[in-house]
Amino acid sequence: MERDMEKSETMTYSKALEALEEILRKVENPEIPLTEVEKEVKRAMELIAFCRGELSGYKERFDKIMED
Repeated sequence: MERDMEKSETMTYSKALEALEEILRKVENPEIPLTEVEKEVKRAMELIAFCRGELSGYKERFDKIMED
């Protein structure tokens, strides 16, 4: 249900970080089944890729500002 909400809303860097923190809390639970851990790790990788893309875009814009 949370993921459906995330998909319907526009993802932002802040929302991605919040989702990553939630995933971390989940997988730190020793009672979580490994199948759930696998699913959460896959989602975390997607979020990390999104965050890297966002940071890369900002770096390019900042570099351009510094050149001007």
